[in-house]
Amino acid sequence: NQTVKLQVDSPYDVQEEYLKENIRYGEFSLPLKKGATEKVAEAVNRASFLGGKEAKDAKIIYANNEFKIEPEKSGTVVDSARVLKELCEDFEDGTLQTEYNLADYYREPEITTKDLSQQKISQNLEEVRKREIKLKLNKKSIPLTEEMLAASVDDQGNFVQEQITEWVTDLEREYSTIYKPVDFTNVHGQRLRYKNVGNYGWFIDIKASAKKITEKLKEPDTKTIQLVLKGDTKRQPLHVTKNYIEVDLDNQKMYCFDSKGKLVVETDVITGRYNKGTATVPGFHTIMDKRRNVDLSGVLTNGDGTYNVPVDYWLPLLSYGQTITEIGLHDTDHKLQYFGQPGAFQTDLGSYGCVNTPKVEVAKIYDYSYIGMPVFIYGHVYDDAPGEWDKPVEYGTEI
Repeated sequence: NQTVKLQVDSPYDVQEEYLKENIRYGEFSLPLKKGATEKVAEAVNRASFLGGKEAKDAKIIYANNEFKIEPEKSGTVVDSARVLKELCEDFEDGTLQTEYNLADYYREPEITTKDLSQQKISQNLEEVRKREIKLKLNKKSIPLTEEMLAASVDDQGNFVQEQITEWVTDLEREYSTIYKPVDFTNVHGQRLRYKNVGNYGWFIDIKASAKKITEKLKEPDTKTIQLVLKGDTKRQPLHVTKNYIEVDLDNQKMYCFDSKGKLVVETDVITGRYNKGTATVPGFHTIMDKRRNVDLSGVLTNGDGTYNVPVDYWLPLLSYGQTITEIGLHDTDHKLQYFGQPGAFQTDLGSYGCVNTPKVEVAKIYDYSYIGMPVFIYGHVYDDAPGEWDKPVEYGTEI
């Protein structure tokens, strides 16, 4: 309990003439001074009301496997605005009392059990829960659990896209293939596993999926919700058995496999000059682009000057972390007589990092290839090379 005393200095306009005229009536009201009501307001505003406990609105909760209403709770916080309003009105009406019970001015909950019951919110949520909604991505079906559903609504039972986004984000990290390693079996029978470059495969579009789920949950007949996916959901599997290229650095060979897993191209190549700064880096890559009749030019990363190479076929690669390496596959027919020569890459015949290929062979690969196609580069020929690696390198883990 608390007691708050208010004092208003001389609010009445007491004139001798007024008293003489009205004293004979025994009981009369004194006239107010101009601005007296404002003085009452000032007194209320100066008053110090203790904090107390805030009132709590009724809300929807999920407990014991069901949605239900948690009743409102009264508080002990004084609504000073209401005190001000009523005291000023009573003062002007001449009905101002000497005492007021502060408990009559505690702030009431804004939302009551009755409000929520009339809207049938908990019943509607129970109907959604019992519908056992499934989330679909590709051929996989994920149940929308009761915990996920409970995390989708606010205290008043409204489906909130921001809250749904949180658990869709968790699903994206769990199921999207762009975070998962990729493996293949090379021509030597080794099964190698690599980190994903970060764009190979597919991922859940979090924002679009959360928006779609929010809308679909409001529809009374929803039983399945197809998540919005981005990326290649068909031609980029995690276990690669077809539609890929492999480059064997140790043997200076390249192989291309078609959509049925058949070997369609086997060719000699010349890879990067024997220095880690110009090496063809081992790792998992994807074809970033396909272009014809291109002048490849730039500045060498090892400081040896610039280069300019016209090519008919250009297939640049994207590496781990979505790094643009400026390394790619292209034709190099001015070296045609040297393909298949052991150690050519250790001489000036070595490239600036690209996989040099006879034109007739890279033309075939160009026709079979597509943007996003896996390119596995493996081998250890550059392990003892001078210089430092300037691009992501991964040898793959044998499994």
